[in-house]
Amino acid sequence: MKRLTMSDINAYLDGALNDEEKKEVELVIKTDVEAAALLQQYRQHVQELHRIYDGVLNEPVPERMLDLLRRRRSESD
Repeated sequence: MKRLTMSDINAYLDGALNDEEKKEVELVIKTDVEAAALLQQYRQHVQELHRIYDGVLNEPVPERMLDLLRRRRSESD
């Protein structure tokens, strides 16, 4: 049985694994207490990041930042 990597756990939490990979990760989680604990820690980190930063996603982009992007775009044209 394989040992889970950070990439495996992130892909699992992001729903980015195919069915076979997902089943493999779930088997490891069921049989490896350390892997299950690590997954839970990652889950908590993801939830905390959402709690902290999701509100920012709904905020408008500051006008000064838009101005900077417009200037850079016009300079590159």
